[in-house]
Amino acid sequence: MMTAVRSASTAVWRAGLTRNTWTLGVWLLLSALLIWYATLIPVFGQFQITSISKNSLPLVYLAIGQAIIVIAGGIDLSLGALLLLTNALAARLMDDQPFAMVLFIAIFLIAGLGILNALVGYIISVSGVPDIVVTLATGYIWSGFALWILPSPGGGTAPEFRWLFTGAQSGIGGTYIMPILMMAAPAILVFLLSRHTRIGLSIYAIGSDSIAARLAGLDVRRAKVSSYAIGGAMAALAGLATVALTGTGDPRFSVGANATLNSVAAVVLGGVALVGGTGLVLGAVAAGVILIMLNPILSAVGIDPNNAQIIQGLLIAGVMMVGGLVTLLRERSA
Repeated sequence: MMTAVRSASTAVWRAGLTRNTWTLGVWLLLSALLIWYATLIPVFGQFQITSISKNSLPLVYLAIGQAIIVIAGGIDLSLGALLLLTNALAARLMDDQPFAMVLFIAIFLIAGLGILNALVGYIISVSGVPDIVVTLATGYIWSGFALWILPSPGGGTAPEFRWLFTGAQSGIGGTYIMPILMMAAPAILVFLLSRHTRIGLSIYAIGSDSIAARLAGLDVRRAKVSSYAIGGAMAALAGLATVALTGTGDPRFSVGANATLNSVAAVVLGGVALVGGTGLVLGAVAAGVILIMLNPILSAVGIDPNNAQIIQGLLIAGVMMVGGLVTLLRERSA
């Protein structure tokens, strides 16, 4: 009896490792890069770990949100603009406010942006217009609102709020404990929601085959809307993290555009297939940190920052080709 139980448990572990090989590989790659970076600079300690973890927060949040939407079979090109909108609203509303009011504003923005993006998901589901078209249009709308709310960089937030994301009330220095906690908490929450709840399993099902999911009795529209709601909430969290890191708001369109592209890159590098239905948000978390680390690593080895963008693009293209090949081989073996 005990032997049978152990055999079953071993089989489950092996199956889990086989399904999540890519995610495990991305985390191993992150570990290897950290070790390599530690050998490239004279001193590697708390300051470097804190810097990497807190600077990764906005991209990691966006990557988590984008991953859920992509797993559901969509893509959201407006997440960077939602970051800008939250950034502008937070900097404008939180300036000179006590910490309790700042927290209330933060919760309100996360809930509000989640509902706003859920509406976008509903429009996509009802209209049948491709996600890429609708979210490209809404991205321009949210960016415009951000500029209207905050025409130029400015505003601020409470020192205690900056401490939540950076470990220091000034946003400079601090410890890596708070940034890592603020990174891990939403990542684990969204992971558990996506893998251990009915709505999460529905999100995976519609990404794999929306027609089959509908025939199986799943509420396809609800799953689609839920994925966009999570994406919007995570984009809001990214905007709040940006305010905490910089201490101000910045409505520049280029910031949002780069954030969106990097979120898609993190999703691809994290092993989430762009066709939907496969991958884990935890892989996107590691990939987001890796993308943030690339520039300091390349600078440490003496590569020009302009050429670093080329290397990053080649890396993403290579990963996409490898991912496509792996998917093709799996389909053939199936």
